[in-house]
Amino acid sequence: MNGRSPLVVISWWSNCLGLACLHALAAHTRQRPLYLVQVGKSAAQRARLRPFLPPGVQELAYPDTAPAEHSRVIAYVVAALPTASLWFIDHDVFWQEDGEGWLETADARLHAAPYCLCLPATNSPAITQPAFWVSPARWPAGLSFDAIPFQARPEARRPDLYRFDGAMQMPVQDTLAHARDRLSAQGQVVTYNLADFPRHTHLGGLYLLAGPLLPDAWRDWMQATVDRLNRFFADCPPAWRAIEEPVLLQRLQTFTEALHV
Repeated sequence: MNGRSPLVVISWWSNCLGLACLHALAAHTRQRPLYLVQVGKSAAQRARLRPFLPPGVQELAYPDTAPAEHSRVIAYVVAALPTASLWFIDHDVFWQEDGEGWLETADARLHAAPYCLCLPATNSPAITQPAFWVSPARWPAGLSFDAIPFQARPEARRPDLYRFDGAMQMPVQDTLAHARDRLSAQGQVVTYNLADFPRHTHLGGLYLLAGPLLPDAWRDWMQATVDRLNRFFADCPPAWRAIEEPVLLQRLQTFTEALHV
């Protein structure tokens, strides 16, 4: 196994976030395949994004009726690109400096050993952020990417039509955690140091708008999240904002008013 690992962005719900992520990656990498998967959107919303993509981005179509939970989309991409090694970049991560040197060094390390999975060395419960590497060619047959327990929810597939119930709960095991534990026992997992990762911003918190206002115990976090989202959308090119999901922007306005942000 050798060569440049392609980059994959799973753009969930927000066109603006996906475009900001993809354009930053295109600007800060060189001659590296870049794939887009759009989920959590209507067909019309997916179509509105395409004219604004950076040159050379390849889109993998995801079935409208398939579960849109992160683990299932990862599994779909791995099956669609079975011979590649892949970097999955979170859709709200925006690189701010050249990352090709870091990627080349990481690829050389990962291709030289029988690794299947590379994750950030972090204590965060969300172990997939801001990027993780998978080797589809080496991935054991039948090993799931799912969180435990797995539950397919309509809110993930179409957050504009459905809303989460607001329960802030982590699963027993996060997405990729079961696979990480299985592969670690075989010496097929490695980590990277986030301090060495290319300089970036990681917006976070979009899923807040897919549910109701949370109890007051979460107020500070909600205010900070809504403030970040407002500043992000204010800085977006007007043409991008014009193709954003209207329901998303409406909910952001509702949260802004309710929280006095």
